[in-house]
Amino acid sequence: MLFPAMQDPKQELRLKRTLYAIAGGAVHTFLCWVFLQWNFFRATPQEFFYLFGFFWLVHLSFPLLIVLGINQRFKDPSLTLYQMTWATICIMITLYFIYDLRMVVLMYYLLVMIFGAYRLRLKEFLFISGLAIVGYGLVIFALVYNQAEILNLRVEYIQWMCFSVVMTSFALLGSNLSALRRKYRKQRQMLSAAMDRISVLVETDELTGLWNRRHLMRFLRGQKALAERGGYCFSICYLDLDHFKDVNDLYGHNVGDLVLQKTSREMADQLREIDCLARFGGEEFLAVLSQADQAAALTVGQRLMDKVRNLDFGEGLSDLKMTVSIGIAEFIPGESTDQLLQRADRAMYQAKKLGRDQVALSGPL
Repeated sequence: MLFPAMQDPKQELRLKRTLYAIAGGAVHTFLCWVFLQWNFFRATPQEFFYLFGFFWLVHLSFPLLIVLGINQRFKDPSLTLYQMTWATICIMITLYFIYDLRMVVLMYYLLVMIFGAYRLRLKEFLFISGLAIVGYGLVIFALVYNQAEILNLRVEYIQWMCFSVVMTSFALLGSNLSALRRKYRKQRQMLSAAMDRISVLVETDELTGLWNRRHLMRFLRGQKALAERGGYCFSICYLDLDHFKDVNDLYGHNVGDLVLQKTSREMADQLREIDCLARFGGEEFLAVLSQADQAAALTVGQRLMDKVRNLDFGEGLSDLKMTVSIGIAEFIPGESTDQLLQRADRAMYQAKKLGRDQVALSGPL
């Protein structure tokens, strides 16, 4: 892609906001051009062209920085403060050239302040407001000093005072709006994180950290839908820890929980990311193997069986050994998920009948 930075949705949003700001700059330029036509702008057409040509040279640099991705090197990638600072300087400069209608441009300047209403903090708002107030004061001083226009200083002073009060009030209001927006965004992020956490908890087994039956059945239905479209297969492994009740009876439930946790982690490590391992209930587990036929599932089942058999449960439990019986069933198009589970369950019991620590394959019901 010619501009990789624009693949980021945030960059697209920043560019859109900047183009809105440029549209505002176009309104300001048009307004001043109208003043020039009506002889309210103290400049020749050529001087007007040079002045606004310089303004637009900087205006257009902001979207260029975003398109090239250079803005991401700044603390605020939106460049809000920089754009508002430049817009303030441009407007204050044009005030010097305008006869009588300066308040019209100052009213337009409020649009610049609105641009930062949801972005700037209080100190940044105060900086922009201070820049505008000082800039307007300097315009009045320059007009008097250069005798460019006969001024009613009392009127100009009152206008300057009113403008100062309005700008200060706007800065305080804008900073409050910005703070509320940040607070709302933080709360929304916290809520989103909480909802994600709740979603995981709802579909996760608390003891082992594996998926629970709820998630497994949803995953299983998705695999079934893929397989029935053709060109896709999957198998399931129904796993049951052998003599697990004896572990609870001899060692206690705490050790029983430890056995479930360690075997769960070990079995999960043997599967791929595209597979799904869930605790199906008690000491029963179910593994859904994506894109795996019965032969591939058999290989996985034997590997799981070997890993469980060789598990070391730690100091003081060296004599504790676990085995697992596994029933494997490959999905047959047209059967229901319940039928598939029944076949795997039946194969698992067949493995137990064969003496446990076995893998058994299932045929059709």
